[in-house]
Amino acid sequence: MLRRSLLIVLAAALAAPAAAQAKVPQLIFPVVGKAIYSDDYGAPRGQGRHDGIDIMAPKRSLVVAAEAGRVTFWTSSSRAGCMLYLHGKSGTTYLYIHLNNDRTLKNDNDGGCVQGVAFARGLKNGARVQAGEVIGYVGDSGDADGTASHLHFEVHPGGGGGSVNPYRHLRSARKLLFAPAPGSDVFRLTMRGTVVSAAPDSATLAVDRLVRYPGGHSLTKVGRKVELAVSPETAVFNPLGALIAGARIAALATGKPATVWTETQPTTLQAQLGAPLSLTAEKISLSQ
Repeated sequence: MLRRSLLIVLAAALAAPAAAQAKVPQLIFPVVGKAIYSDDYGAPRGQGRHDGIDIMAPKRSLVVAAEAGRVTFWTSSSRAGCMLYLHGKSGTTYLYIHLNNDRTLKNDNDGGCVQGVAFARGLKNGARVQAGEVIGYVGDSGDADGTASHLHFEVHPGGGGGSVNPYRHLRSARKLLFAPAPGSDVFRLTMRGTVVSAAPDSATLAVDRLVRYPGGHSLTKVGRKVELAVSPETAVFNPLGALIAGARIAALATGKPATVWTETQPTTLQAQLGAPLSLTAEKISLSQ
């Protein structure tokens, strides 16, 4: 009887981590743009084991909410530096650590843990946010000072419970094509890339570079194929800048470089994800 009880306890203990991870919803990847990470959860550190995963990204890369929830600022930790808690709607809490504290792209440490530097401009402590909303900026604050800029990201199912490995959740997370400007509910994009395919009402572009307005935030090395809606009002220009009339879509031959300007449209998560036909081309300019 005792042996059976011990086996039941052991089975429950082994099942607990899997059950905890099952409560974590599919995430929005917390960094927009180029980012590199590996499974370094549990790796030894000077203060103990590594309770999160380091997502390496250029300084001031946009950091977004992994799910809808409420944010809490934390600014008094010498190790974490500028830090933010996201208390997710699912009950999972996410820790965003080593946010930016530099006013410039140099390691000046002059910005502090304030809105517009560490946290998104206009974001208030305790505010409710939507999935994919900008909440902060990648940096190297705290004991990461002077190292390669990165976001230390932790996942805590059940709120105050222990951490779980974020790796598989990051692997299955949905990555945003872009993030809107804080406080803006509309956007437009300029995208440069190569035409992959075209049809009467759509065109697919392999995007290399993207600029989001308002704000003029740019991303390079995007590496995404985006299927755009093409309407009868979409203007198509040849490499000399002349408007193409008639068989406009026929001009969008595979492999041609092009620049696309989207219509100004309301911000939706589907558009941020670059979902098929969620973006409408206002103008397409072909290049040599």
